[in-house]
Amino acid sequence: MTDPVLVLRLAAPMQSWGVRAAFADYRDSTDHPTRSGVLGLLACALGHPRGAGPGDLNQLDLTIRIDKPGTPMEDFHTIGGQSTTDVVPSADGGTRRGAILTRRAYLADAAFTVALTGPTAVLHKASDALDQPTYTPFLGRRACPPTAPYNLGIHPGGPSTALATAPLDRTAPAGKTTVTVDTITTVTHDDPTATHTLNDNPHGRRRFSQRTLARTTLTLPADLCVSNDASERYERLHNYRYNQTN
Repeated sequence: MTDPVLVLRLAAPMQSWGVRAAFADYRDSTDHPTRSGVLGLLACALGHPRGAGPGDLNQLDLTIRIDKPGTPMEDFHTIGGQSTTDVVPSADGGTRRGAILTRRAYLADAAFTVALTGPTAVLHKASDALDQPTYTPFLGRRACPPTAPYNLGIHPGGPSTALATAPLDRTAPAGKTTVTVDTITTVTHDDPTATHTLNDNPHGRRRFSQRTLARTTLTLPADLCVSNDASERYERLHNYRYNQTN
């Protein structure tokens, strides 16, 4: 029997998937969810303390379907006082600049379907936690909570079946019977299909190692696309989770 898959729908007005561990004047974002970001979402739901290692979650791998790539955008932030030249007391008894200026990258109106694989017990524990999270899950940054529903449940058939059957969070193209989407899969560093790498394997305390990925194109039937109507979209996603038919 094929191992089960936990399917997530990661959609929101804004999300951000940075790959720089250290705070910097510019906070970047990749064009798809990172492994560290998705495991962080699960860790929030499970109540893991900030800075802790991934624990059992490190046994999970993920395959991503880019339903809607979204629109890249940047936000300008001013943190602290009125001037970049002022020096003010800090909470640890030292001092810091009065104002810190940063730019932060986001994806606006993006949507992804993520298929998580690994030990069945870990998948069920994560799914249960997503239904009753300890801390609010977020999509890369705490200011980016996911829209509901984001837990699409556990399904048989492996990631290929899940990503070929889960509702597609985009509008169906007029007059077409198929749509194409990109998928992102973890591969070995010497795999000839590899297309890029990310420093997104978490080890706790903002330490990460590199992961090799392959981006491929998948053709799907257009009737997988969900409606623009919010209630119909929710019904399609609910029915998929609970294996119900219309």
